[in-house]
Amino acid sequence: MTQNSVYCEMDLLRRARGGDREAFDVLVGRHSGRILATSRRILGNTADAEDNVQNALVKAFVNFRQFRQTSLLSTWLTKITINEALMKLRASAAEKQRVTSACDTNTGKSIDRPSKRISPEAQCISRELASKAMASVSPTMREAFVLYVVEGWTQKELSVRKGIALQTVKTRIFRARRKMKEHLGVDLDCAASVK
Repeated sequence: MTQNSVYCEMDLLRRARGGDREAFDVLVGRHSGRILATSRRILGNTADAEDNVQNALVKAFVNFRQFRQTSLLSTWLTKITINEALMKLRASAAEKQRVTSACDTNTGKSIDRPSKRISPEAQCISRELASKAMASVSPTMREAFVLYVVEGWTQKELSVRKGIALQTVKTRIFRARRKMKEHLGVDLDCAASVK
């Protein structure tokens, strides 16, 4: 990124924080393709993905003052997009359950279904373990891993945009995965020994 584009980005961030819709539109326009791809991967179709992107961008604009630049703007937008998509999936699953229950009631059949819901405690523990595993990885490996796995960049995109060799990108992603798996293995062993 050139010095001018850094200043331009900082100016756009400052203006967007002040409520400037045009500056916000320019900023998110740079990342819209990535967040649309993320939505499409989670929701499975373009129409729902486009709706999700709109919902995520509205939420991002309303809450933009909360963006503190401790992470990349693309990471923050992607996180909002993922959360919105997951809420949409949960709502859709709940609606299907209501329809199924109504149909079962109308037919007079009683169907026992095992619960597939993950408890809030298990979700919290999973997030905590993932966060600790991510923290165990060096910043360069973490960045490559997040951009590749979470944000959907290709390895070639990472190589070109970050100005590093393709083999270096592959190595960073591989090492990040290995290090996080090792860290999770240690944490899981410790958790099992505590019980």
